[in-house]
Amino acid sequence: MMFDLDRFKSINDRFGHSVGDDALKVFAAAASANVRASDVPGRLGGEEFAAIIPGNAADAGLVAERLRVAFQAAGVVISGHEIGATVSIGIVTATAPAQLDALLARGDAALYRAKHNGRNRVEFDQYGGQPFRAPQPIPAPGQTLAALR
Repeated sequence: MMFDLDRFKSINDRFGHSVGDDALKVFAAAASANVRASDVPGRLGGEEFAAIIPGNAADAGLVAERLRVAFQAAGVVISGHEIGATVSIGIVTATAPAQLDALLARGDAALYRAKHNGRNRVEFDQYGGQPFRAPQPIPAPGQTLAALR
């Protein structure tokens, strides 16, 4: 899954970078509280996050929707400011072994489709055909996102 906080630049511009930093912390706390022990969330940079969710698309969809709703509720007021922060989420599925760069590109495409379709939503990868396979394996559950790069 790939996550991007909606209109994050606007939060920084309207309320300052410290409130933007607090919005990132609120999202990180929502992510930590709403993923399973086997899931591997991490920050890619800026307001972009990703998570590896062992299981199938339905599992990922449930985790994504739970996190989206939790952050929407937590993001109403941040640091005493009415923010109304939300997150867009793109989901890509693959079977091991899978190439990380290709998964990130497909997840990014699904994420931007979520943004294009109205934000604060979950969109699945539109990859068709056979299950996606590539030579580089997906890391085992428990590895940090930093270990993926």
